Amino acid sequence: MEEFKSENGEIVGIAKKRNRVLAFLIDFFIFWLVGMVIGIFFGTPDKEELGFNLNGLPALGMFLFGFFLWPISEGVFGKTIGKRFLNLEVVSNNYESIGIGQAFVRFFLGFIDYIFLIGLIIASTNKQNKRIGDMVANTVVVKRSKNG
Repeated sequence: MEEFKSENGEIVGIAKKRNRVLAFLIDFFIFWLVGMVIGIFFGTPDKEELGFNLNGLPALGMFLFGFFLWPISEGVFGKTIGKRFLNLEVVSNNYESIGIGQAFVRFFLGFIDYIFLIGLIIASTNKQNKRIGDMVANTVVVKRSKNG
């Protein structure tokens, strides 16, 4: 794994695919859990499946929550809740903070990446474990660990 020491003394390396997948699953679980709670209070039960139908403001709230959870949090903080839990961060190819624009490119291309696990297959073919969204947005996901 490619590692280097950053200016503030942290050891930084390319994030492993399994950590990236786990971070996504954590984020998705949080999104699902919030959706279920909102559904219990504001939705109508789906009679054929486990879940709720949301309309109006509750649906808008879930949409906005999804936007904050993924592209906004990555663009502002460099990480989602799942990435923060696993000490991962999205940075530009030169290991600097990313912007909102790069985060939105990653987010929207994520839909392509998750179809038939294309992103995981693509990430397996390059040294920096980049999915399509990372390649187009010129980003890389790194794992940070304190030295010491």
